[in-house]
Amino acid sequence: MNRNSISTLGWPKLNWRGAAILSASVGLAACAGSVPPPTAQLGASAQAIQQAERAGALEHAPAEFQSAREKLAAADAAMREDERTQARRLAEQAQADAELATVRSQRATAQQAASAVRTLANPNAGMPGAAGRAPAASAAAPLAPPAMSGTSTWSAPRTLEGTP
Repeated sequence: MNRNSISTLGWPKLNWRGAAILSASVGLAACAGSVPPPTAQLGASAQAIQQAERAGALEHAPAEFQSAREKLAAADAAMREDERTQARRLAEQAQADAELATVRSQRATAQQAASAVRTLANPNAGMPGAAGRAPAASAAAPLAPPAMSGTSTWSAPRTLEGTP
């Protein structure tokens, strides 16, 4: 090394390129180490839990709903301890659990509504003894020719009035 490349403190002198590289690397290291707080994710998770509750998740999907609430509480605790990555991960899991609870609740509600419609459409379906019984003939059903011994004298189909 020559005399001009060493500073008075014993540190090597940096030219403008070295200074730029050093500051860029320090800046990148600072950005890589700091994770932004997952406040938006926590809010989205809380909203998903509220939506699941409105959809009836307490009744139709209690396990998923409870899991979502526990994970959101754990995410809040991780935020208080400044563990942002863990908080984000837990908040995402809480949101997924809440959305699953919502979908299961909506499915159960739709199945109940479909069952009620089927019951209204066929009120005898749920009655005992109705399973083996034939439905009653309606007025729109075609009439069968009367039973006769031997061969039938009808040559053409007839209407209800009896005229061809």
